[in-house]
Order: sequence, then C-alpha cells, then structure tokens
Amino acid sequence: MDATAVSGAWKRKLWLGAALVALGGLCYGYFPLSPLFSLLLPLAVCPLYQRGELWPALLLPLIPAAAFLARGGDMGIGLLLPLYSCLGLLLVAIGKRRRWGLHAEAAVLIAECAVTSLALLTRLSLLLGGPLYTSLSESVIGTLQNSLMRGSILYRLTSLGILSVPSAYAGSTAFQLGDYVLMNPGLEKELLNMLRLRLSEGLTSWIPSLLVHSSALIGLFSALFAAKASARRAGDMSQAPRFRDLRLTKTEQGYMLLLCVVTLFTGFIDDAFLSQLSALTYAAFAAICQLLGAAVLVTLLSKRHPERAGLYGLLAGLLYLVFPLVLFLLGMLDQFLPLRPETPNHQEEE
Repeated sequence: MDATAVSGAWKRKLWLGAALVALGGLCYGYFPLSPLFSLLLPLAVCPLYQRGELWPALLLPLIPAAAFLARGGDMGIGLLLPLYSCLGLLLVAIGKRRRWGLHAEAAVLIAECAVTSLALLTRLSLLLGGPLYTSLSESVIGTLQNSLMRGSILYRLTSLGILSVPSAYAGSTAFQLGDYVLMNPGLEKELLNMLRLRLSEGLTSWIPSLLVHSSALIGLFSALFAAKASARRAGDMSQAPRFRDLRLTKTEQGYMLLLCVVTLFTGFIDDAFLSQLSALTYAAFAAICQLLGAAVLVTLLSKRHPERAGLYGLLAGLLYLVFPLVLFLLGMLDQFLPLRPETPNHQEEE
C-alpha cells in the first residue's frame, strides 16, 4: 500500500473534520443564518456523494439544524433544514442509477429546493400568525417602533429617497443627539406607515423572485458540481459538463414559451393567487434566461483566453447581481441567433 495515499486520505479526513467543526461553530454563533447555510449545502453535499464521501455528505446537513435547535430555534424549521441536502442527495443517487442527463438532474434539484423553501415559508407564516408578507412587514415595523434608533433609521431612509416627507410636515425639523434623531411624533408615525406599505409591497415581489432565483442557482450548480465530481472520480474529465455549454433543447424551449404564456395570461387577471403565480412564473423565466445569458457571455469571452473562463464566470455572476438585464437579453438572443457554436452534447440532446 502506498504510504503517500494513506497520508493523503488522513489529511482529507482531517480537513473534512475541521470543516464540519467550523460550520458547526459558525451556525451556533450566528444561528439565524442557519437556513441560509442549509440552502447552500447541496453545493457541497452532492459532489461529496459523487466522490464517495457518503458519511460526510450525510452528516453535513445535520449541523446547521442541530445548531439552530440548540440555540432555541423553532422545531419545525429545524426539522425542515436538512431536507435541502438530504432530498438533493437522494435525487442525485437516483439519477446516478437511472443515468439522468444534466438538465433532468438540475430540474429535479431546482424543484426540490423550491418545494423545501415553500415549506419553510409556510412554517414561518404559521409562526407569525398571519399572511407572510404583511406579517413580516408588521414584525419589522414593531421592532423598529421599540428601538431607540427608529428616528435615526427613518431619517436615513428619508435622506436616501426611500421614504418621502408628507407635504403637511415639510417644515418639520429633526434634532440630533449623538446617534439619536428626535423628530415630530406625527411625522414619525406617517413615515412608519409609509415604510410598512413599502415593505409589504416589496416583499410581495422580492420573496417569490428570491425563492425562484436561489432555487435555480443552487439546483443547477449542485448538478454541475456533482457531475464534475463523478467525472473526476472516473478519471475522465472530458465527460464533465461545463457551465458555458448550457443551452436549451427544442423541447425545453417549448416549456419556456409555456412559462411566458402563463406569465402574460395571469398578469392581466386581478386575483391574489394568480398574481402570485404570475410573479413565480416570470421569476422562473427570467432566471433561466439570465443563466443562459451568463453561459453565452462566458463562451464569447473565453474564445481567445479559455484559461480565464473562471474569471469570466465571476464577471457573469457580478452582472447577474447588479445588472441582470444584460444577461437576460443575451439569453433571449441565444434562442434566435447563433451566438455560440453547436456542441456535440447539444446535438445529441436534439
């Protein structure tokens, strides 16, 4: 037996153990962020399983949940947190046996992340005792009302243009005492009501969009990382899929058209449920187009310098966050114009 191989295996186990301990300490110290850590864990758990690291893959999802419950978090939420990774692990195992393609595996992982997130939001709504968006805005406003910094926060929001001073209080003055700002109680009440309305309207659009975009990103890259880990384990990296080769087949383009039709149809009907459905379908359509646009951008920029593909991927990620319209337009154009050469994998899918 090669002593170097034994030493490398022990080093890998020590690094995994250190990572588990570090994650546990981080989740315990900042336990409100445990749902976020749980959402991101499929990115690590799925590749671990494909590399043959079964026990770390099974143990990792339990750490944020255990830390969350140890700090007094809700039992229902704590039990839901491991589902992100455990269900993803199960789906990857099924896909490995049935030999799903990358697109099919990414689709089921995206759906799993979305369903688990919906379950968490439903549990949060039950804890708040009312509709999610209005209850969250009321919770924020209640916390702000009980804070000594409410005057300072409202003043800064007004200075940034997020809130506007009503004309009836245009001549009001505010007094600053250190970090505290004192203002007219009537003006403060009006600003709080305005902030309550802005939060309720914003959360109605932000939460569905965030749910869909995060599920799309986590599901897709979990499938990509798992496929690359499987190819590395097999010793044939030529079979590993690349993000820049991501494109839609003719059938998937039909599904995209259906999403577009549903979004347009439900957007013109004045109904709460249909409005929510329209927001979700539009977010799904936009997320797919932006991911395709990112793949186009990385492909075009990598033509001359393929070794810089990782750097171009970071640039695409930055655009996804701060200027997504560019990627959206690229993704749309990619469906009608030959922006990228056909790849062998794409031709097989067709």
